[in-house]
Amino acid sequence: MIQNNSVSSLLVELESHCQSTAIATFLNSDGEVFVVDLNREQQQVNYGYQPHIKQQFMLRLLKGVKTSASIILRSFTSETDEYTKLPIKELRGYILKRQGDRIEYNKLSPQMMFACHNTDANTGQPRSLEQSVRYC
Repeated sequence: MIQNNSVSSLLVELESHCQSTAIATFLNSDGEVFVVDLNREQQQVNYGYQPHIKQQFMLRLLKGVKTSASIILRSFTSETDEYTKLPIKELRGYILKRQGDRIEYNKLSPQMMFACHNTDANTGQPRSLEQSVRYC
């Protein structure tokens, strides 16, 4: 079992926003992506659908944050959008930075998350708004 207090603290933060299901997308310092599903069953959050996915995610975090990296957490709520009739999704972003043997994280503000999610990275132009999203 991997033990690292800074990674454990980050996982507690992510799990606190998983009401039922969520998707965490990790972009490491080399631009590689790792996606993991989170599923809450009562007080426990399970990572992925196979044993040891949580440990694999932790290892990827420890090895993948060489300088800086990011995580986007998309949490699905039990609420329904009155216009689209789709479940409301909560979107959160985190910037990860390596500090010696620790990984520090800072949560993006809802305004920054909105701007990042709705701006084309190549052109800087606004993108079409995704429906049923709450920026947190």
